[in-house]
Amino acid sequence: MSHTPSHAPLSQAVGHTFRHVRRLLTRYIVVQSGLLITLWLLLVFWLGGMLDYLPVRVGSSETPRWVRAGLLGAMVLGGAYIGLRWMLTRWLARVPDSGLALLIERHYPELNNQLITAVELSQRPVEGVSNPAAHELMLQRVQRSAAAYMPRVQPVELFNWQPLWGLGVAAALGLTVTAIAAFGMSDWTGRWARRLFALSDEPWPRQASLRADGLVLSIPSFSTQVAAERMLLPFEEGLVRVPHGAAPQLQISADASAPQLPEVCTLFYRSSDGERGRANLRRIGSPRQSWQLFTLDGPPLDGITGDLSLDVRGLDARLRDLRIEVVQPAVVANMQMECVYPGYLLDSLSVRGSREVLDYRSGVALPEGTQVTLVGTASSPLSRVEYLIHAPSEEEANPPQILSSSPQGERFELPLGRLDQSAVVEVRLFDHFGLAADQIPRYVVTIREDTVPEVSTQLEGIGLAVTPVARLPLVGSVVDDHGIDRVTAELALEDQSPLEIPLALEGQRLDTALDLEQLQATQPWSLEPGASLQVVVMARDHYDLGESPHIGRGQSVQLAVVTADQLLVMLDRQELELRQRLELIVSELEQLHEVLQTMQSDLPAAESRIRTPQASSPRVMWVALQSAPASETPAQLAQRLAGLWAQQAVLQADKSQQELSSVAARVDNLRLQLVNNRIDSYDRQQRLEEKVGQPLRSMLADQYETFRRSVAQLQTAVLAGGGRQPAAESAEALQRVLEQLEAIKANMQDIEDFNEIVDLVRGLLEDQEQVLNQTEAEQRRRILDLLR
Repeated sequence: MSHTPSHAPLSQAVGHTFRHVRRLLTRYIVVQSGLLITLWLLLVFWLGGMLDYLPVRVGSSETPRWVRAGLLGAMVLGGAYIGLRWMLTRWLARVPDSGLALLIERHYPELNNQLITAVELSQRPVEGVSNPAAHELMLQRVQRSAAAYMPRVQPVELFNWQPLWGLGVAAALGLTVTAIAAFGMSDWTGRWARRLFALSDEPWPRQASLRADGLVLSIPSFSTQVAAERMLLPFEEGLVRVPHGAAPQLQISADASAPQLPEVCTLFYRSSDGERGRANLRRIGSPRQSWQLFTLDGPPLDGITGDLSLDVRGLDARLRDLRIEVVQPAVVANMQMECVYPGYLLDSLSVRGSREVLDYRSGVALPEGTQVTLVGTASSPLSRVEYLIHAPSEEEANPPQILSSSPQGERFELPLGRLDQSAVVEVRLFDHFGLAADQIPRYVVTIREDTVPEVSTQLEGIGLAVTPVARLPLVGSVVDDHGIDRVTAELALEDQSPLEIPLALEGQRLDTALDLEQLQATQPWSLEPGASLQVVVMARDHYDLGESPHIGRGQSVQLAVVTADQLLVMLDRQELELRQRLELIVSELEQLHEVLQTMQSDLPAAESRIRTPQASSPRVMWVALQSAPASETPAQLAQRLAGLWAQQAVLQADKSQQELSSVAARVDNLRLQLVNNRIDSYDRQQRLEEKVGQPLRSMLADQYETFRRSVAQLQTAVLAGGGRQPAAESAEALQRVLEQLEAIKANMQDIEDFNEIVDLVRGLLEDQEQVLNQTEAEQRRRILDLLR
């Protein structure tokens, strides 16, 4: 403190006393301010510690950092305020000598105001005194008197030490408690000191302890898996991600070795749209490995669609700021098939490339043996891809294995290998967070198996028997889905090795002939009458994937080898059968002609004749008339009967046309058998062609077609109530047909030499039966050789 000297200095004893008092006053101020600051700091420290710890004791969370920062700021600002208010301001304030004199005079009244008088006189200027001499004498006397008394003045007695002692005791007590707590509760004190002064988020120790294990999520299972896989998604820095729409299970564990174990844990949640709620976690079983499990698998985690913030409390333990973030799962945005086709499709005539990339579409069929790779693009980057390939026909014998693929960003490839049959591919995508969608897409790769060539051939103009020099015309079609490699005809005799003859194929049409005479001349192979010849056409495609090639076989034809005379007898027999068949057809048409003639007359006359059983109408018509209702008039009966006759005429005309066409075809076959078997019977051939076959075909195309049209018109006219004129036209047309058929029948083989033919045929049949028996025995022997 500064001291302004008076105009007349005080005595040395008084000045020394004043300086002593001022030093003692400064110490008093400093000590008092220090004690107040100490008490303030201790008070804020312990009160703040209780404020920070007590919420934890009731199960709440630690105070946030900003609260502790506020306490630290209050501690600093309060100490600074005490230092400024109680120390610096008082220390800088000037205490005048008159004030000190009054303080001493108050405690020592025996000074009798001498000290205050000496101070005031010493501070008065000499120039302003009217009697300087008297002033000087008075000043000297009072200073001597005050100075003489100064040794008895004790500056310590001038101060009230009780407040200071009270502050000191309080400060000492606070420091003692602090020291005891620092040693006895070092963890608590140190933790609070770090939380306050370092603003650390170190949690308070609790009676119970909780651990956030994470979310248990079910992974969508493949169709061959019995149970769904489950994966634990741990909280990383308080955050876990789940796919949109998932139903995860929250898993929390409580430390069973802690002082207390919660009976129940409570979840407090806040959704992204502001919804709040709470739910209790379910305790599962007993503790395992010192941890008790609590789970929650219902709301708000059932079908989660938005982000959630979670807090979990169990007794005084609390897990804060756990967050669940919902992300869109990765799905297949595009799928293609990269195909490498097998070699059997790539012949010299193929226009297909060896490699092709196709967009996946349901129903697209790939050839058997194609190397297939599915190339997909996902909606987001992927971490891994799992897939399953299974064919329904192989699942029981070879259970499919789950395969994996390493994606490149959003692109992935699934090699399926060579596919010999249709397969179902199931794909499970995991995004870059390791999450899978709740649905597994299925892709059906349809494989079109390579079919065996379809051979549909027949011998044209050949019967059941041939001569050794016959020509065997082969006609038909050979069809395959991917082209034919070669077509052969296999000719087998019971006592000779089969002979394969290559055949020429024009597109899918087969039209060629096997010349037995030429084959015997060029091949070590001979035909003798009495042998049995088996002919079958075989086709092979380009298929080369299996152990055996794909060979299609046509219908096997068994032929008996006979002499020319034997074959002529057989043909005569067939011609006789055709003549008998033609006679039957003519007989049916003649009956139809009688009906038409009956309808030609007027209907009443027709009615009168059909009432008599001896009439020339068909018996079936008589029965129909007898069953007619009694209420019908004779005209109605006649009209209805005419309608039945017209309908019958149409049916008979169609039936006879089909039978005549069959006879014409068989006649042509007889002629072709003569030609193909190289039988020099030109008169017979000419007769069958010019006098039987050609006239029959011409009649069917001309006269018979006219007859059919007239019969159709007759039916229409009868239904309209008429029919006399159409009946006459139909009868006339049918008469011309009958005349043509009689001429044709006359040109066919008659039955005059029937007995001789029967004998020849009987012998031929016996020879043929013997050949067939030998053939069957040879076939059985070959089958037994194969089985050995």
